[in-house]
Amino acid sequence: MSKEESILLLVVSVGAFVVPFISRKLMLPSAVGEIIFGLVIGVFFKEATESLTVIHFLGSLGFLILMYLAGLEINFERIKITPRRELIIYLISLIIIIGTSFAVVYYTDQPVINALIYLTVAVGLLYPVLKDSGLLNTDFAQSTLIIASLGEVLSLLFISGFFLYFEYGLSKQTFIHLFEIYLFFFIAYLVLKFFQLYAWWNPKKAFTFIKTDDPTETDVRANFANMFIFAALANLLGLEYIIGAFFGGMLFAMVFKKRHEIQEKISSFGYGFLIPVFFIEVGLRFDLFNLLKKEIILGAVGISITILLVRVAGALPLFFSGFSFREVLAFPFALSMPLTLLVAIATLGLETGVINQDYASMIILSALISGILYPWLFKFITRLS
Repeated sequence: MSKEESILLLVVSVGAFVVPFISRKLMLPSAVGEIIFGLVIGVFFKEATESLTVIHFLGSLGFLILMYLAGLEINFERIKITPRRELIIYLISLIIIIGTSFAVVYYTDQPVINALIYLTVAVGLLYPVLKDSGLLNTDFAQSTLIIASLGEVLSLLFISGFFLYFEYGLSKQTFIHLFEIYLFFFIAYLVLKFFQLYAWWNPKKAFTFIKTDDPTETDVRANFANMFIFAALANLLGLEYIIGAFFGGMLFAMVFKKRHEIQEKISSFGYGFLIPVFFIEVGLRFDLFNLLKKEIILGAVGISITILLVRVAGALPLFFSGFSFREVLAFPFALSMPLTLLVAIATLGLETGVINQDYASMIILSALISGILYPWLFKFITRLS
């Protein structure tokens, strides 16, 4: 590790600790503050950012844990008890969002990756916004979280399919990979059923995977092993490793209902340091002055507005689901802050050569705009009497 990278690691470590306090004072989501911090320090460490071996490793690990937690946080118990009629309405809402996203891209002749940007839904930023608003335990918040969770799964499937198509096209190799992925999920489903039976017959042994008072930290080992196994298998099948981590977390969530304590432990480990380092590293990858170019700002604003308008169309079926007018009005803003997955699309797109640096900058800036503006507007609407 060079002297410059050592200094940068020192600055990033201090930033990971300090930025959340500053973000709270400025009423910004921590992730937004961390990306901005990365952009600012990148101005002073331009040469060092070309060789970020240690920071890139920590950031990649943080990204992996972030996606694993996204899968782990899906509340399947809540989805199971939701009436079928409600679930159908929620799925129709998501189908409208997906269909409108592709229609906008097709009729306005935009790059296909924009459809991914417009349809992407994520829980990452929504959960803390609902918590801060004091709405987390309301029916509206729980319904919105279910829609967002289902949307996140669909978003990851579309992202997987897009990058697979970009790499192989409509070739024989593509269909072979699709079969391998189907086989992967089928085996994962069988593993799920096996674990469910095992947990039913041997509840004490199964509890080992989630108990938190073990001095050898078996629960943490089991989760990290699960995360890395799924990440490795996904990579071997031609998928991005973060997709594997997400579905690994989702599988664990489907098997173990009482996982709150281990979820808190992994969340503390991830959000305590590695995930902030990931967001800071994302900022380091981009040039602050490049983000301030007129064409990039206009493009980012256009993307942010389109993300919201697409969700306005998706909110219409919710009138048939018992949502009040104010809740339907707030809903598009709740689903218009997929910061984590927008960052993922920009990062993966840049790494795979699907987009150039300027386009990735545009996506990152739109993620920042959405992450700053829409949570505030959501809180404003929900507080209206």
